[in-house]
Amino acid sequence: MRKTAIVLTALLAFALNASAQAIHRRAVIIGINDYTASGIPPGKKAPAPGRDWMDLGGAVNDANKMRELLITRKQFAASDIVMLVDQQATRAAILNAIDRHLVARAKKGDVVVFYYSGHGSQVCNTASDEPDRMDESIVPADSRRGADDIRDKELRRRFNSILDRGARLTIVLDSCHSASGGRGYDGRLRARSIEPDQRCVADAANSPLPENRGALVLSATQDFDLAFEMKDDAIYGAFSWALERAIRDASDDEPASRTFLSAEALLRGRSAQVPVIAGDDEAKRCPFAGVRGGARSACPLVIAVEKSLGNGEYDISGGWVNGLTAGSELRLPGNSGVSLEVISLTGFSHAKARVKTKTRATPLEPGTLLEIALWAPPPGAPLRVCLPRGSADAVSLARGMRSEALRKGIRWIDDPTEVTPTCQLRPGDSTLDGVAPDATLFVPLPVSTELAAAIGSLEGVEIVEAERNADYVLVGRLRADDVEYAWIRPGVTAEDSKNSALPARSAWIVASRRDTALTLRETLTRLQRVHGWHDLESPPGPAPRYELAVRRRRGGALVGDRTLIGRERYRLSLRQRDDISTPVLPRYFYVFVIDSNGNGVLLFPARNRGAVENRLPAVTRGSDPVRDPPQEIPLGIDDPILITEPFGVDTYFLLSTGEPLGCLSCLEWEGVRGPTGPPPRGALARLLVGTAMGTRGNPDEIRTPPTWSLQRVVFKSVPPGGEPR
Repeated sequence: MRKTAIVLTALLAFALNASAQAIHRRAVIIGINDYTASGIPPGKKAPAPGRDWMDLGGAVNDANKMRELLITRKQFAASDIVMLVDQQATRAAILNAIDRHLVARAKKGDVVVFYYSGHGSQVCNTASDEPDRMDESIVPADSRRGADDIRDKELRRRFNSILDRGARLTIVLDSCHSASGGRGYDGRLRARSIEPDQRCVADAANSPLPENRGALVLSATQDFDLAFEMKDDAIYGAFSWALERAIRDASDDEPASRTFLSAEALLRGRSAQVPVIAGDDEAKRCPFAGVRGGARSACPLVIAVEKSLGNGEYDISGGWVNGLTAGSELRLPGNSGVSLEVISLTGFSHAKARVKTKTRATPLEPGTLLEIALWAPPPGAPLRVCLPRGSADAVSLARGMRSEALRKGIRWIDDPTEVTPTCQLRPGDSTLDGVAPDATLFVPLPVSTELAAAIGSLEGVEIVEAERNADYVLVGRLRADDVEYAWIRPGVTAEDSKNSALPARSAWIVASRRDTALTLRETLTRLQRVHGWHDLESPPGPAPRYELAVRRRRGGALVGDRTLIGRERYRLSLRQRDDISTPVLPRYFYVFVIDSNGNGVLLFPARNRGAVENRLPAVTRGSDPVRDPPQEIPLGIDDPILITEPFGVDTYFLLSTGEPLGCLSCLEWEGVRGPTGPPPRGALARLLVGTAMGTRGNPDEIRTPPTWSLQRVVFKSVPPGGEPR
């Protein structure tokens, strides 16, 4: 057995090396947190005036994670990846790396990646062909020392040179292309944006767009909008965080367009920014940073013993990149008598495991292959909330300030998510000194000690002191003569919320109600639930054969732009991900949606009929693979979906399992009420109920078979005639 495993490992390594030699892969990866330029001498040119070079927190993390993904999942050699981080990433260094490592060495068939994580901006260009006469730009680390931004036209010329040589080019930009500042309640949220450089250039170059010539371009946001950072186990760019998770979970030959859709669904559950994919059909059909026609990966998981540590413990070549988690159980293929438990993740692609069974005396040899027997879901990220405090007489102060503001011609804002304030005071501030007469002003009221104590600490909720680190902030406002409270997403407005799966705020709750604290706690539980479903990971394994599709009932057209029109009816179906005819095992399918208000609605199977006719493709008996599976399977033929309010971004979830759930209540809830019904049976049902209740409980007690998956698809519902169809 050990000799066979070693031979298989050697063959796998040989195959990967042969593939890497046949197609050369090169990358330039840039991540800039440090914009102080403290170790960079002054340049000959003064820096752009009016700029504030705020440091970032997650760009270097993004760059390091992308490097490891390219090495572990995309067969890049470490020696073929140029990394420039922080003050290494000067303007000259970035351009030299592109010119020497990518352009000069590119050959036909090569795979080339350019990745940038850092600040984005704009540069005035009087000769630009763009309507706003502004070029989008990336901001190098020596910008504070007078270095010019690297404009999109400068990059375009170099990228076209790579394409001229016949290489396949992938470009990823996690930066802002907007000159506006932070928006919403708390302007201190980190946006990857720096004020534009108004010193005009006159560059009339009008070379073709790389995406029109075969390049794949993935951008964190649209050219007029902001890209934000977020906190998970560390700080990351929100787009990079989502993209890297999607790449990790994708099969080796998954089209880049599908990987992008997975990333977008994850991003919409964390941020209001709208990412962009650009490229021709061929580029989108190719895998991310790859080429078409490679061998189909039966499973993206390759786990092998690296070395024995003694006492039944081993280093293994599997980690986050493989979807492994602490607590997962591994076994020898075809041998259920020998099992190991993952006790810790020691690196991006490494872990430590301990033998659970005591029946085997012979140590496992290096190269022994392992497979997942039971998968332990990682604990859900806590929902971080902030309860701002202030002086006890803040309400009286606010009333006086409101009267003074009206006398001075200052517009008083009641809701910072509806109208972005141009001026905002801190809780407890007592003066309007310095506020311009034409300002729009919001004055948040602090949370009283009594109310904060009554709300308490819910399981899965972390109280943070800094508003910029919070997912939601409890904000008080003065409305008429009453005080009202709501949970507000910092930096997000109601307009932003149209592009996000998370609401910009909860309903306003009058502070004088006897159940104010209870209502705020229940609302927080509802927000936990929405976050939990968007963060829930699937076990590692091959992507399911079918994906969710939506067709308009009138005419039967497939909804390709993911826009659903109010008062129209639609039908759900399963469509094969690829046009292949190999046999497929029947699985149980469930479809539910979380709307923009956080309600969960079960769509298939119909709850009033019970969990029947959802084992697909349908078979008369047995569990053998279906040899000629249909390309598309309609779901709920007699039950078309009617699109009604609330309109906004809705996330549709497709759950496929090897065994029936037997508990549909965990996939449907209304308002702040959690699921009801009989106690769940089975590990998967317990995990889903915990997620639907806003907490996953103790993850150490849950081990699920790796035979289920959860897919997310984002659709935007709009009022009838509200947006173009």
